[in-house]
Amino acid sequence: MTMQKIHDFISERDHREIMLSGLFLVTAFLLALFALLALYMGHRDVFALKLSLAGVMLLFYALYRKLGHTTLFAVLFLLVVEFESVSAMFGGHFYDFVTIYPFFSILGFFFFFTLRMALWLTLFHYVFWVAFAFFQYDIDADNPVFHLVPLLNMVSTTLVVVLIGVLYHISTEITYERLEQANRQKAVLIKEIHHRIKNNLNKIASMLGLQILRLRKRQGESPEEILRRNKLRIETMAMVHDAIYKAKDLENVEAESYLKNLTALIAQSYGRHLSTEIHADISLPLDKMLKIGMIVNELYTNTLKHAAGHESETMVFISLHRYGGRCTLRYSQSGFDPADRRKLLEGSGLGMTLVKLSAEEMDGTIDIDVKEGMLLLTIAFVC
Repeated sequence: MTMQKIHDFISERDHREIMLSGLFLVTAFLLALFALLALYMGHRDVFALKLSLAGVMLLFYALYRKLGHTTLFAVLFLLVVEFESVSAMFGGHFYDFVTIYPFFSILGFFFFFTLRMALWLTLFHYVFWVAFAFFQYDIDADNPVFHLVPLLNMVSTTLVVVLIGVLYHISTEITYERLEQANRQKAVLIKEIHHRIKNNLNKIASMLGLQILRLRKRQGESPEEILRRNKLRIETMAMVHDAIYKAKDLENVEAESYLKNLTALIAQSYGRHLSTEIHADISLPLDKMLKIGMIVNELYTNTLKHAAGHESETMVFISLHRYGGRCTLRYSQSGFDPADRRKLLEGSGLGMTLVKLSAEEMDGTIDIDVKEGMLLLTIAFVC
């Protein structure tokens, strides 16, 4: 239960809040420990001071939990640390190493404030302690705390701590910039996904609307065939999203594997097999590939229907290539009756309507040719 509370506390708060809370508690614990040590050694005045400062730290922590204001309480924390450092210097409890002690508070400047503010505070902090050291030396020149070695400790410690603080601050800023950029990209991506889902649902609604119009005119296939073809159209869209999900590139779909999977799905749906060759050496954005998938779905489904009974005589060739700034989709089918060319050109069926609409949406042109029983349908579009 306690670990769960700690986990909830950390996950719900900013990293500066977590650090400041930890500093309050750890410092209060250390001050209380030093107070007990001072009492054991017979320094009652040091005991009273350390215990009082530990109480102040706990009071500030309680107020911080209630009021917030990280920057304000960070300043109060650092002031208490500075006061405790001054008292330690006056007492000379740590001898020549005491000059290192106050300079770890510089890290707090870099953690809780901007880089510019941290550098200014460090400068003021350094000036104060240099002046304090000279003042103490003037009062007590024999005190070893203020001789050369301790002062060198003070200078070197300051430089090291400032360097660590600057590097920490810069690395933290870079990390947070990357996180913010990643969050912005995710927000844009989620918005784009919702937009695409909306467009796909609108496409499905439009296809079903066209199908309803044909049914009212008593045109079209049997109910079973209607459901099968609409199912394939929806699966055509779903396969594009599945390809995007599996790919490393979230913006483009690898065309050849997608078209092979699509034709295999259509053939499986009709329980038939055609000799099919597919060559596509490009990747396209999701929206373009959705339209290509819709076109191939309608053409390949139509081929399967009309090839019933003589599948072994029918071959399909599909290619998709890029030439400069334009792409060309070629769909070839053997065993095609030349008399059906006009039907295909002037076809008012839903399948051919979707092919034409998809080509128009890509600013593409359709060319249909029949030579020696071979249908060649070419769609050129901007890519």
